[in-house]
Amino acid sequence: MIAMPRRAAVLCLAAALAGLAVAGCTKDDKEPAPASSSPTPSVSAAPGTGQQTSEPTPSTSASASPSASATGVDFGDPEAVASAFVYSYVLQDWAVDGPRGYLDRIRPYSTAAYVKKLRDTSSDRCDLICQGDKKSGVKVTADDIGTVIPDEAPRSANSAWVQVSYTERTSWEGGGDGSDTGMVLVLTKSGGKWLVNGRMGSE
Repeated sequence: MIAMPRRAAVLCLAAALAGLAVAGCTKDDKEPAPASSSPTPSVSAAPGTGQQTSEPTPSTSASASPSASATGVDFGDPEAVASAFVYSYVLQDWAVDGPRGYLDRIRPYSTAAYVKKLRDTSSDRCDLICQGDKKSGVKVTADDIGTVIPDEAPRSANSAWVQVSYTERTSWEGGGDGSDTGMVLVLTKSGGKWLVNGRMGSE
């Protein structure tokens, strides 16, 4: 098989990222979605998360339930940081959290500039969906988290794109569902630590 030129590979990655922009989660729209009878991941999952691959894949890591605390996270590993970020970003208990409650949880894994950007571009107002979720006791978690740094993704000594797949589980009084989804994070290395500095397709 002839190797795909780097420009074409990057264009393919960009197309995949465009799909993630539609499938990615947002903090201002947390209405539970009905579960699919056979959910299809928005991104290719890393080996070990149930996804079979017929071709060799780049090095991957997976975590079922990373701690919401930064203790024990290897900040020298961009995939470990991306996994912890996603877990903390998705985690939400609407009975006690506000729309921007996740910002404090992602702070250890994010640049100060990215946290500020998220704060400046989001609202703390609890709209009708938020109020309904609070009354229903909606809780959201992420598990089966898999990460991969695609070979075709831009990469330098201080910058990396990490593709993250996970199952978003939503529960509420009397019910719950789950869906496979994902996001692509842009990480930057500063002071020897990898930190999330953006999410492709969300800004």
